[in-house]
Amino acid sequence: MIDVKDIRITTIAENSVSGPGIIGQWGFSVYIEAGLNTLLLDTGASGATLRNVDRLGIDLKKIEAIVLSHGHYDHTGGLKSVLERIGRSDVRIISHPEALGRKYSYKKKTDTYRYVGIPYQPDLLESLGARVELNMEPTWLTEDIAVSGEEPMTTDFELVAETMFLKKDEHFVPDPMADDQSIYIRTDLGLIVILGCAHRGMINIICHARKLMEIEEVYMVIGGTHLGPASQEKVDKTVRALQELDVTWLGVSHCTGMPVAARLAGEFEGRFFFNSAGTVIQFPFTLP
Repeated sequence: MIDVKDIRITTIAENSVSGPGIIGQWGFSVYIEAGLNTLLLDTGASGATLRNVDRLGIDLKKIEAIVLSHGHYDHTGGLKSVLERIGRSDVRIISHPEALGRKYSYKKKTDTYRYVGIPYQPDLLESLGARVELNMEPTWLTEDIAVSGEEPMTTDFELVAETMFLKKDEHFVPDPMADDQSIYIRTDLGLIVILGCAHRGMINIICHARKLMEIEEVYMVIGGTHLGPASQEKVDKTVRALQELDVTWLGVSHCTGMPVAARLAGEFEGRFFFNSAGTVIQFPFTLP
């Protein structure tokens, strides 16, 4: 197990900011230092990622692997600029194969589909030094750090949003978001679960983490929860499940939405925080 004192997690890109000089953007990116390992989960949507990197004093050249939580533009749009900044020919990009699919969102009000997928093809990324690794199964970075792989749908209340679609053979079909992935870190105080958007449900993800990592205690969950567009029933059941899991710290981001974030802040008073761009998590942890 990793000593939590050897972990530092910095949120680079997020909708909101934690202080002056940081730029907010619709997207998500987290820089993870865990022992001797340095990872990036997602790259945000645009150039604001590098602006925040410079403001936060982060050296992207230390990154060994970039993990894609899924194939939406707001988590992958910064890939090109990040790879150019790293400037090496050995950077792993760990992704589910479906992340490269033609992803769209559907707006019922206007009956239109909007492309929301990754802006780049693998050959462009590889020309910038990336080694793209496509895998549906978990990827073990160390014995205590894992990329989740495809996350099973086990609860009866967490369904993928009906607005998510894939374009296949010029037809739009529902997107099961099979590419949804998270990062799990096993520590001496319990699991740290880092979500991208949690399209497959944060409770499904946490349960998968406990099983895969063979540890029951959930110390911290951070990242996007995709509860913003969720029904009230789903939010209620998620809150109850989080309480039953006895999560020690909960730091939400991005697609959680302010009304749901406020609900979680009340339900988990004293152990909740907004995980905004510029937030630096070090241990032992105290509220920002």
